[in-house]
Amino acid sequence: MGKKLGRLELVADNVRADVGNEWCIRKLSIRNPDAELKAAGKWTTVDDNNVTNLTYALDVNDAGKLLERFRFTHVLRIAKGHMDGDINWKGLPFSTNIPSLSDQFNLDMQEGQFLKVDAGAAKLLGVLSLQSLPRRLTRDFRDVFSTCFTFDNVVGTATIAQGKVTTDNFRMRSVAATVLMSGSTDIAQETQHLEVTVLPEINSGAASLVVLPINPVVGIGTFLAQLFLREPLMRVFTHEYEITGPWTNPLVKK
Repeated sequence: MGKKLGRLELVADNVRADVGNEWCIRKLSIRNPDAELKAAGKWTTVDDNNVTNLTYALDVNDAGKLLERFRFTHVLRIAKGHMDGDINWKGLPFSTNIPSLSDQFNLDMQEGQFLKVDAGAAKLLGVLSLQSLPRRLTRDFRDVFSTCFTFDNVVGTATIAQGKVTTDNFRMRSVAATVLMSGSTDIAQETQHLEVTVLPEINSGAASLVVLPINPVVGIGTFLAQLFLREPLMRVFTHEYEITGPWTNPLVKK
């Protein structure tokens, strides 16, 4: 792999399977100063076809330095938090196949900064931090959308099916505004179809409502309806966008 990932612990048994060959991964642990990954699952081989299934938990001390270990430099500054989920793909455990990738995960990151993203797989972070929005639309939100987006927290749940990420409750909060996002993005094709809502911080009362957790069951739409019912003024200052097309040249409708 050519990457300094830290201390690795692996406990696995070759178990008997009705068809093919199966390794039971009882413990997979990777630890370094920036993060600790704990996982368990199985690796199955049938007729030279490999499938990997893992349940994992990732505790992050410094997401920026963690990404640098994977040679994604100047992508994210600091940020600590937690991510967990269930992931599977067609392939070996050490060789992820994006088109077949499936996952269901929870994310909770605190106090970081998205830097300018323009290369490789790290482009996905550029999508999530909305750096791809045309300048004509970000001109009125310089404190929100900029080359470097500083956030207090990023939380949400999402699913990945065949390399396509879908969410109904992704949220980023900064001093200037809260950004709510729902929709999907295709990692392999580098395309997106997202609904983005920007709620500027206009007073302490409204802000206290905006930072409330979004119920994963009801999603962003119901959350906004409840918010506008309690704080009608927020509707006036709220901006909604539909973002479609390729990551590098998105079509934005306001």
